[in-house]
Amino acid sequence: MMERSFFEKWMSKGFQKFGRVIARQPHAFLFVSLLVVGGLGGGLYFVDDENSIEKLYTSDNGAWKVERAYVQEHFPINDSEHFLPSRLITSGRYAAIIVRGRVDLADGNVLHESVVNVVVNLHKNIAQIETEDRGSNFTSVCAKWESGCVVTGLDLLDFIAAQVPNVAVGYPLQGRIFSGAVLGGVSLEDGTDTVERATALKLIYHLRSSRKEDDASSEAWERAFLSYMATFSAEFIDVSWSTSRSLETEISDLAISSVPTLAAYTGSFLMAFAALSCLMIDPVRSKPFLGMVGVLGAGMAVLATIGLMFYCGIKFNTLVAAMPFLIIGMHPFSAHSGVGVDNMFILLAAWRKTNPWDSVQERSANTYAEAGVSITITTLTNALAFAVGAITSFPGVRVFCMYSGIAIVFAYLFQVNFFGACMIYDGYREKQNRHFLTCMAVPVPSKDDQPGCRQQSCCRGEAQAVIQQGGKDHNDHLIMLFFKRCYGPFMTNVWVKVVVMVVFLGYLGVAIWGCVQLREGVQLSKLAGDASDVARFLEQDDRYFSEYDIRVAVVVTEELDYWDPDVQDRVENMLAGFEDTAFTYGKNESESWLRDFLAYTDLICSNPLLPPSQQLNSADKTSFIRCLRNRFLERSEFTRYAQDIAFNELGTEIIASRFFVQTKQIDGTIREKNMMLKMRDLASEASVEAIVYHPAFVYYDQYTAILPNTLQNLGIATAAMLVVSVFLMPHPINAVWVTLAIASICTGVLGFMTLWAVNLDSVSMINIIMCIGFSVDFSAHIVYSFVTAEESGRDARAVHALYSLGVPILQGSLSTILGIAALSTAPSYGFRTFFKTMFLVIVFGLAHGIIFLPVMLSCLGPQGAVKSRENKRNTEKGVELEARNQNPLMTVSMRVWLDHLKEENRQKNKGTTESQSNLTANPEMGVSTEVALWHAPFP
Repeated sequence: MMERSFFEKWMSKGFQKFGRVIARQPHAFLFVSLLVVGGLGGGLYFVDDENSIEKLYTSDNGAWKVERAYVQEHFPINDSEHFLPSRLITSGRYAAIIVRGRVDLADGNVLHESVVNVVVNLHKNIAQIETEDRGSNFTSVCAKWESGCVVTGLDLLDFIAAQVPNVAVGYPLQGRIFSGAVLGGVSLEDGTDTVERATALKLIYHLRSSRKEDDASSEAWERAFLSYMATFSAEFIDVSWSTSRSLETEISDLAISSVPTLAAYTGSFLMAFAALSCLMIDPVRSKPFLGMVGVLGAGMAVLATIGLMFYCGIKFNTLVAAMPFLIIGMHPFSAHSGVGVDNMFILLAAWRKTNPWDSVQERSANTYAEAGVSITITTLTNALAFAVGAITSFPGVRVFCMYSGIAIVFAYLFQVNFFGACMIYDGYREKQNRHFLTCMAVPVPSKDDQPGCRQQSCCRGEAQAVIQQGGKDHNDHLIMLFFKRCYGPFMTNVWVKVVVMVVFLGYLGVAIWGCVQLREGVQLSKLAGDASDVARFLEQDDRYFSEYDIRVAVVVTEELDYWDPDVQDRVENMLAGFEDTAFTYGKNESESWLRDFLAYTDLICSNPLLPPSQQLNSADKTSFIRCLRNRFLERSEFTRYAQDIAFNELGTEIIASRFFVQTKQIDGTIREKNMMLKMRDLASEASVEAIVYHPAFVYYDQYTAILPNTLQNLGIATAAMLVVSVFLMPHPINAVWVTLAIASICTGVLGFMTLWAVNLDSVSMINIIMCIGFSVDFSAHIVYSFVTAEESGRDARAVHALYSLGVPILQGSLSTILGIAALSTAPSYGFRTFFKTMFLVIVFGLAHGIIFLPVMLSCLGPQGAVKSRENKRNTEKGVELEARNQNPLMTVSMRVWLDHLKEENRQKNKGTTESQSNLTANPEMGVSTEVALWHAPFP
């Protein structure tokens, strides 16, 4: 006989004692549960959320943090007097519009006279927008250069307006105006840099945000801007718009508007499904209301978790909005999950296995002894998966895993205590043979009665569904017989095995190919709702303005003798390296204060006609600094360079400086990541100490961090599951097979989600973490059933495993897909990504559970069962199977099916007369027949 571990025995005895206690005082446990959820629910008073994209979707330890801190320290922004958009350190406050000419009226050309006139009027109206609460207009909140408001694109718009109808605009430069950032979808006249037509024009209204009061005023003006644009319409143009906080607001509003609808669907579905799954023809043993209580218990866990986290000051975020679906909706009726209400079905399944002739206290003790260890271990392994996820460097994922891990623990506690108490009350009703709906005593028909539909519904049920003295129903169900007689033998056919092996290798090959194509990170445009204004703006911005979008700062961080010609050559060579890449334009599009200064000195400071005191001595530091500060930076065309040179306090040393290179065609996550990495590589290899920076690097850094974080979490979680499998399963080979199944399923999910246009980002990373737990659930039961089967051959044991566990695995998978189906139509990339990745997890897990693993085990599995047959014959009949049912990794929902096998031989040759006589002779015990409407392995 296979011995149970000391730990499992100790836990089982503890739960047995607990079962007796809760049966004696169910009202106490019910009251305490309600008190706890009420007290923790009070935390909703402190509700607070975090919707900052930067704080949720970027890595804590990204290089951007060091780069930004250095730039902020040495090149601070003065947005009230000396503001330059190209020198932004953060995205700042702004409002922006993208104007497109209508094809039917203006030939789709924004340089058309009618379009230009409308855009000029639109700009004037925007500049006159005032806030209601603060009475601020654009002039009072705008970021300024000297005394004028800074509007990116306004200089070019004024130039175009002055030329219509005969507009001749250079691209990407129009004189000193950089038109590449203002015009999009450009076609040039043959052989020139003159624009023939342009599809889009962008204007950005920059606002002050350095001080809190300025930031508040700017935020109010942004809201007024959005209100105005929502009502704007014009004849010749189409306009899209956005503000600095539009995306964050959209994500928050999307969660608020979508989650209630999705939750209502999922909640209604689960309530109905729970009730139907617990509804029997037998009116005494039917427990539909108890099924609904189980769903309520999972909802209480969600409420308690959110309240506790608010008490602890941990803010809610949009990623956490998916947590209730995980706790309540993910695998609620699966036989291989410990999440949410499945604990209810495990407890009910254990209750059904107890002897109805026993007292309620004894049945409760046996129920908890049977189910307690299983749901505890499964809860711990699921919580462990989220604990591993909580160590990630992405704050949004970390908070989600914290919420989910705690919610799983609360779901476990409320199911054991709250639902357990309700189950005891229902047990006393069943003990007294009362109807589940009316609580009236149900008459027991004699064995000679011929029950009709009314009698079956109100009295005892079908006569042929006999319950033996032990209180168990041993009838095989149709699908179970299908797995035993048809599907199992078919899958163990030699030629079918060959086909399955070929299909598996093909699956693995495609998955690996998909992994090679893996794309990291999520584009910001995908985070908004599909039809939202901000989504339209971001999509057009990516389409029309990616060619000249990013202007990267190259920051020299060491003190250099810039007057030294050798140093000048080193700096020039460094810049030439940045300008000579596949991601950047040449020196004509770059900005270098040193180049312009040296050109200036050649013309001015080195003029021999000047007095000696005003001439530049290139070898003299004092002369170099004096000419730079007092002459060069004072000229209007060069004053912007004062923002690029950091002097010491005395103004005698240059402690840092920066230059700018223009990138080209950065139009996708892969190119964004590769461009940033190339820039950083060049900086690290330069002959001077340098870093590179752009505000967008904050988001690009996720592309480099998401894959290492995911692999780290996968490795730690897989190792943890391997250790659990080794210690809690009876044969080391089990752990090997389970680990291989985890690796295969995770590879498939990663590869195929890439082929399904899903990037590896924060949302899919969450599902990959969950994939570990579900992979264990899918594989552990099949492997365990195979290695402990009594049959002698591999094929026979593979059929046995399918016969025993095929139905609950199949049913659980299908019900889970139905539970998440609503997310597939959600108007949000995040929810759809959640659906896609979970769908892949379930489908591939199901395929491994009922196709790949049985075939592989039939070919490569261990030859004999864990216990020799000679010892089995010397053991009391059924004991070995009873020990098998004690596997803590196997939920009780699975074990109910194994009871069929344990009793099959003993009951095969018995008639039903004795049982029926016992039932008739003991009507007070309230035992009645159980016919599951879903033919499920659990109530």
